[in-house]
Amino acid sequence: MNKWTFPTQIYAGPDSLNRLTEFNNESILIICDPFLKDSSNLTYVISLMEGKNKVSTYTEVVPDPPITHVVKGIQYMEGIKPTIIIAIGGGSCIDMSKGIAYFGRKLKHMDIKSFIAVPTTSGTGSEVTSFAVLTDSETQIKYPLMDDAVSPDEALLTPLFVKTSPPNVTAYSGMDVLVHALEAYVATEANNFTDALAQQAIELVFEYLPKCYKPTATDQDRMSMHEASCLAGLSFNKAGVGLVHAMAHQLGGQFHVPHGLANSMLLPYVIAFNCSHNPDVAKKYARLAAKLGFVSHNASEEDKLGSLLKAIIKLQRTLECPMTLTDFGVDKATSEIKLNLMTDRALEDMCYRFNPYPANHDDIIGLYKNVL
Repeated sequence: MNKWTFPTQIYAGPDSLNRLTEFNNESILIICDPFLKDSSNLTYVISLMEGKNKVSTYTEVVPDPPITHVVKGIQYMEGIKPTIIIAIGGGSCIDMSKGIAYFGRKLKHMDIKSFIAVPTTSGTGSEVTSFAVLTDSETQIKYPLMDDAVSPDEALLTPLFVKTSPPNVTAYSGMDVLVHALEAYVATEANNFTDALAQQAIELVFEYLPKCYKPTATDQDRMSMHEASCLAGLSFNKAGVGLVHAMAHQLGGQFHVPHGLANSMLLPYVIAFNCSHNPDVAKKYARLAAKLGFVSHNASEEDKLGSLLKAIIKLQRTLECPMTLTDFGVDKATSEIKLNLMTDRALEDMCYRFNPYPANHDDIIGLYKNVL
């Protein structure tokens, strides 16, 4: 028996931030990316709550949030004693805030009434997932924090922050959405509910991500990608992801490749690999390609799969994504030295167990070599 709930309340639309005007007599801690510190957007958010509440801001957020930064955040929070925590940022900010809120409640017994996530990128879906990824700075190993209590209580989806995203952030985070949805679509825990969410997210990405990459992007384009990100998050939170993520985590840990870009590099190769080893996966992706209109429903399965891979690669090129580590600026000899280490850690990554085919060490080595 599957249990299906959306524990996070989702507010979506240009006016979703009005939810913040409902707070009175609260101690509110905003955790946000440092570049937002003196921005007009953050000033606007604070203005919605100031006067009626005590508002504090914490900006010590870094990519791939280290466990040590979560500890620092908890120490800062002890002096504030917030009743509301609002995370405003990308996946790293939200993941770090999840750790701070979770351990603040569990270990410090803080009375946090609500933990709210306001994503500033359309990518991770972290605002609706029940896990966070934290990094050990010394070993560069990423550790998952998995618990339903990690999920934000509320998510506010607004186009306000994503309107100013640089093109490469839009591109890489958008590709992250696509990978979440495409992996969830064939993950071991996939079902009809997660498939519906994933398929809609995939359709939205192919339509709206190229539009959002251009300076002519409208608020509606941005909201559509924001909603795609959330849909993909809801899908993979139940279905799981797979080998793309297990391998991409290592590229991020070893070479600081942005997560969405690392996923993008690996995606076509892992899809082709999974399809060649699991006929059910091949059939499912083939049906998807036809549903998306990439190819005729009467085409062969091989042509359908080829059309899906071509659509992915076309999107990568449209978004000017580096396709290999070399393109990203990592010397090939340097990346080759790390192959065995990355492969061993990919096999230990929690995402690996949801892959629809149990790739072995040699398989993963071969897949990595495609993106060196």
